[in-house]
Amino acid sequence: MRINRREAALLAASILAAAIMGEVALRAMGVSYPIVHRLDALRGWAPWPGASGVSMIEGGAHVAINREGFRDREHSPRKPEGTFRLAVLGDSMTEALGVAADKTFPAVLERELAACEALAGNRVEVLNFGVTGYGTAQELVTLRENVIEYHPDLVLLAFFAGNDVYNNSRELDGHSDRVYFELVDGRLVLDDSNTRRLGFRLKAAFRNGMNAAVNVSRLIQLVRESYYRVRQPIKFGRMKQGTLFDPETNEYAVYREPADEAWRYAWSMTEALLAAMNDDVRAAGGRFWIAALTTPPQIYPDPAVRRAFMRGLGVPSLDYPDNRIAAFAESQGIPVVVLTPALLPEVEKEKAFLHGFEETVPGIGHWNETGHRLGGERIARAICRGL
Repeated sequence: MRINRREAALLAASILAAAIMGEVALRAMGVSYPIVHRLDALRGWAPWPGASGVSMIEGGAHVAINREGFRDREHSPRKPEGTFRLAVLGDSMTEALGVAADKTFPAVLERELAACEALAGNRVEVLNFGVTGYGTAQELVTLRENVIEYHPDLVLLAFFAGNDVYNNSRELDGHSDRVYFELVDGRLVLDDSNTRRLGFRLKAAFRNGMNAAVNVSRLIQLVRESYYRVRQPIKFGRMKQGTLFDPETNEYAVYREPADEAWRYAWSMTEALLAAMNDDVRAAGGRFWIAALTTPPQIYPDPAVRRAFMRGLGVPSLDYPDNRIAAFAESQGIPVVVLTPALLPEVEKEKAFLHGFEETVPGIGHWNETGHRLGGERIARAICRGL
């Protein structure tokens, strides 16, 4: 059956009217699933300033990005009188898109430190500069470009051994959008060759433009969200049927002493980046701390699963990255909080999962609310004692 021009126009008008009504209804109901990151020439990618809505990452929490381009409320660069300001650097474990903003460990830190006797009479303000996917190199750039101007009294690096060391090596990681550093005659030199390429600029212009269009339309966001909701159970269903922690995964080599030049360089680069952070923070009049966060294999509540993973790796424990970070921090005079030894007994006793969400795989992925609460409390206690 042929459709004449009048019928085609009527059909098009009907579809347009339905789309407009759908947009209006979704906005009235506050339904929004925005894309919260964009490609960025400075660090490779960064949160999208002003983005706000429900994240499609684990947990389905509401996410709001401030004007500076980080998942936090607005803060004035000028620190108010009588304020103790703490800035947190980190990756997706810190940005924590899967939990509500007031449940993240930076928020827990702010509440816990408000009761610290050493800070009596001061208002405590914790700023969250965590960004999903960042390695220590991008965090150093963030420290220099964003954090220092807020004049923090203390900068805390939330170090996630699960991928931070790996992310700091171009050879191991090889991310086409990431900025790295190189060691040249013992000096750190920024390698931003990825983001200076014409191909990156063209890709950024196209992708950011497309994503901006998605962020304008609540209807397109809903369609995209529906697709992910169908796909996620399939993805995580496969994970549940397979091995939780595959010892052949290259990133898991972090639990062993480096056996090749690539991993030795990755560790040397990581330590050089940490030393540079310490120097920069001290030069700005602040104090630098490191918190070694838990990783899923380290803190999995079933000892049998951990033992099987260790056998596959050929290691007696999963402590190597924590021990190495702690030893390096001590050599540099950097206070460090190592969370796994403190939290593992409690996790085993309560059979509690600190990583993972109900709709994903318990024990796999990022910290859930329990992980953020326990981790934040332990870090706050250590900082309070240190102050």
